[in-house]
Amino acid sequence: MQMPDQPPARRAPAPFGRVVKLSVLLCTPSALAFILMVVSGQLTVVPAVGYGLMVFAGSMLLVRLFAGDIYSAVNYIRRLVAEGTAAPPPAPPMHWSDAARETTAAAAQLARHWGGRWDRAEASARATESVLDSLPQPLFMIDEERRVTWANLAARRFTGREPREANLATVIRAPDVLEAVAAVLTGGVGRQLQHTTSGPTARTFTLVVEPLAGPAMNGARVLMILHDITALVRMEEMRADFVANASHELRTPLASLVGFIETLRGPAKDDAEAHERFLAIMQAQAERMSRLIEDLLSLSRIELHEHTPPTGTADVRDIVERVAEGLEPQAAKRSMRIDIRMADDLPSVPGEPNELSQVFQNLLANALKYGHGETAVDVTAVPVPRGPASMPAASRGPCLRVSVRDRGDGIPKEHLPRLTERFYRVDTARSRQLGGTGLGLAIVKHIVARHRGALTIESTVGEGSTFTVYLPLSPPPVPVPEIPSRGDKV
Repeated sequence: MQMPDQPPARRAPAPFGRVVKLSVLLCTPSALAFILMVVSGQLTVVPAVGYGLMVFAGSMLLVRLFAGDIYSAVNYIRRLVAEGTAAPPPAPPMHWSDAARETTAAAAQLARHWGGRWDRAEASARATESVLDSLPQPLFMIDEERRVTWANLAARRFTGREPREANLATVIRAPDVLEAVAAVLTGGVGRQLQHTTSGPTARTFTLVVEPLAGPAMNGARVLMILHDITALVRMEEMRADFVANASHELRTPLASLVGFIETLRGPAKDDAEAHERFLAIMQAQAERMSRLIEDLLSLSRIELHEHTPPTGTADVRDIVERVAEGLEPQAAKRSMRIDIRMADDLPSVPGEPNELSQVFQNLLANALKYGHGETAVDVTAVPVPRGPASMPAASRGPCLRVSVRDRGDGIPKEHLPRLTERFYRVDTARSRQLGGTGLGLAIVKHIVARHRGALTIESTVGEGSTFTVYLPLSPPPVPVPEIPSRGDKV
């Protein structure tokens, strides 16, 4: 089908030099005949030359007309090859050469045929690529030089860039993976191994390397697929951690409860004053165990999904205001206040509102616990052009910086690197007295890591501490591969 905006092909003039050569070749028999007639005396020289020039002029005219058709056909075919369209333009007019006319008609028919087949093949390739992009597993195709020739959407998200044409060693820096690919390329059978990525949100994969039955059009010889087993591995780790941590942290309150129960059933059986005092302590210990179990379960849920970035959006100003409102009774007990300084047009961030509420709940609650009475807790939020070096490289762009500052005793510098460890306390006795479980900052760290952000801590002894959360303002971009056109090599 002809495209309306496609101009018709123009008739091409024949090169003058070629016309002269063909005319001379065409006139050669007539010239020989005239020469023989002059030699035999049947014709004088002057008329012979005149007749020869007339024949040459007529030959040039005929050659020019026929050669023009032929060269127009050649240029038309070259245009079809260059454009590669399934709707070729109309051929230039052919008045003298039936062969040229039939040749251009056949070329146009061939262009329509192969153009239609190309369009169908391209549509099929796009459909196949769409299906492969829909797969949740990262998939790479690798050639014999260990170059990545193709990667699906999950693979581009996994690497954070377009890995096509890059050497596999720059995409996955793991010697065991490179050795497996090299072994398969040299004629070995398929390999399967476990691979764990590095970074704050480490992920574990079962990596399968299989040889292709034959070289693909893009030169690929090996197919590499990554199956994410992070959730399974973390569930096993959490089971072991939960047993170890729970048994350690619950031992003390359980021992206290058992001791008080034995006392109430024995020596203090009829002591009403002891009953009141011991029951209050037992209630406090039971509440501590409840908070501890709740925090352990919360931390386990967060770690289970830490490798999966959030898909929603969150209004940080609204979240902080709601958290601060809920903590007003706690602040009033110590004559403290929460000062929130945020712009009205603060941008939203990609995130889960419930998890971010948990982050600021823990930070503000800690600031109220460890800040001096009758002081203020300052909460500020401003957009910044770039996050700190501790953020993942893919999301280290424009961020929202939210800071929570208290005016307490401060934290010695030697303790700062370990504050986000599970059950790490600067002052264990004071922390337990204030109802802390030692898991709050660990929960904050893992939630911030899931949001591809960063947590920084600054503290000066005698002045207070500042906990700052950096949240990216936009999710990391997913690289989009360029689809080769018909003139490009696949």
